[in-house]
Amino acid sequence: MVEGGIRECIEGLRDFRRRSDAIRDLVAAGGAAVAPLLEALSLETHEGARWAILRCLAELKAQEAVGGIAPLLDDPQLKGAAHEALVQIVGEDMGLAAQPWLKWAQERGSAARPEAACGAEMHVTGLPDARMVELALRGSGAAWREQGTGRFAVEVPCAGAVQEVSLILSAKDHEGAPIAIVYAECGPASPEHYEYALRRNLRMPYGAMAIRDVGGRPQFVMFNTLLLEDMSPLELRKSILAVAERAARVRQELKGDRKPDAEPPAG
Repeated sequence: MVEGGIRECIEGLRDFRRRSDAIRDLVAAGGAAVAPLLEALSLETHEGARWAILRCLAELKAQEAVGGIAPLLDDPQLKGAAHEALVQIVGEDMGLAAQPWLKWAQERGSAARPEAACGAEMHVTGLPDARMVELALRGSGAAWREQGTGRFAVEVPCAGAVQEVSLILSAKDHEGAPIAIVYAECGPASPEHYEYALRRNLRMPYGAMAIRDVGGRPQFVMFNTLLLEDMSPLELRKSILAVAERAARVRQELKGDRKPDAEPPAG
């Protein structure tokens, strides 16, 4: 299978209707699929697709993937799948902590491979701001630019349009802890839509709506905050893409594409 076909199959892992066939074809592609799968594992945010990537790497017995999979043992949603994949690849169970697996990979040289390093770096904290944003958005289709110290503007493709997201990586919370603020404007905030915003907040497990003055006028914004000390490129990526997608959805609803007072879909 040529590289374009492999990447098309990887894209198909996001669709539960195509997932089984995509997994079969990727495993049949053999070693040629490992590097693209590892790259996708480090960039993908769709949980079903990430689970499927782990299954592919496990069935391929891809030892070079161990260094990229091991950090996922710290991810509550993927811990079980990552552990199962590691056991299948290595042929023994070294537990639920990442370090023994990373040591195993290092001893065999797989941790030094670019694709494995890329996967591991997505889970690293404390990176310089620009490097953090670069890794977070790599492969997402989003464009970004630095606007000043700790400030970035990101343009995210959403449903045929572009949603601008602002990042502030130099903020502090009320206790003085450094935080990252990710927010996107949704449209004018009028009292007739306040109940809609409150109802949507109640149903969102991640992020929230608020009102922010922009040019002296109140605007609805979708936002999320992250503690800088715990923030990895993967967490920042999830936040940026989720805020962008929800802001774009709210913008459509406020414009009348959906009724603003209707119960919004979960999440």
